[in-house]
Amino acid sequence: MNRIMIVDDNPIDQMITAQVLRTSYDEVEIMVMESVQSAIEYLNSNQGNLKAIPSLILLDLDMPELNGFDFLSHFNNYPHAVKNACRIVVLTASEVTNDIEQMEADPNVSRLITKPLNKNALMPVI
Repeated sequence: MNRIMIVDDNPIDQMITAQVLRTSYDEVEIMVMESVQSAIEYLNSNQGNLKAIPSLILLDLDMPELNGFDFLSHFNNYPHAVKNACRIVVLTASEVTNDIEQMEADPNVSRLITKPLNKNALMPVI
């Protein structure tokens, strides 16, 4: 079973992403984190248990307080075992070239997908 973490502060985007995942994949466990802080706390408390680490993190770029860049900064400090256990896909509505280039240059980002998420955008990822 795939364990997927959605990190997004927008309830509508959370619902759309979760629905696309449920209709696209038979066996999926969806974890919704409404902030970068809650996602970091989860990963911190489970970094010794790789079975609890999501295989995929769908990360919103633009969030209040801590954003997707902040998440990636924290994620870079995790042990290689944690970083190798999951892939990160950034979901964004941003068209800011600098943001997009920075995300694409991050070695922990597998892919950048424009919101709203649709099934076809995920097919090469999972």
